[in-house]
Amino acid sequence: MPEKRSSDVKNRIFETTKALVKARGNVTIKDIAEACYINIAAVNYHFGSKDELLNRVMESVIDELKSLVQDNIAALPKNTPPENALRIMLDFTYDFAVENVGVITQIFLEPRHKDNAGMMVLDAFFSDTPFTHNVFQKLAESTGIQDEETLRAKYLLLFSSFAIPLFLQILDNRDEHAGLKNPAFKGKYINELIKILV
Repeated sequence: MPEKRSSDVKNRIFETTKALVKARGNVTIKDIAEACYINIAAVNYHFGSKDELLNRVMESVIDELKSLVQDNIAALPKNTPPENALRIMLDFTYDFAVENVGVITQIFLEPRHKDNAGMMVLDAFFSDTPFTHNVFQKLAESTGIQDEETLRAKYLLLFSSFAIPLFLQILDNRDEHAGLKNPAFKGKYINELIKILV
């Protein structure tokens, strides 16, 4: 297979898998192969295994969220009131969670992936890294909060709210008024979180 064509097939497998996982969480190698119009052997040829492919997809989605967090925090004007800064952060993390609820399901519920995926999340968002230092610094600049423990507590609460949409999605499947895509619920959810966080 020519190198360009091989690269195109690999990219198509990756992007298709990402879309499938975002939409529905658990996918089989057969689902991936059928959606890409290729045979199962091609998935294994390009990625070694379905598990390796899913790990790369989860890494990519985590990197997307990190970029989104950095971009949104960098865009906050100095001395943004803490409530406004948190509202902006909660709004985009909520929307990201809605868009990626299948990946969140993979990270937290899929037994074969949750340990590895959970470590990816911990390393990405909760370890002492340049990313977390940058987030804390930008939050401190924009909100005026200088106490590191207060910033850390708000940050942890903010990201712990990210798991809630997973449970709401389960409700969504049973009651269309209970879940994520209801704008009235989203507004009330964010308002209640801000009461806790501010």
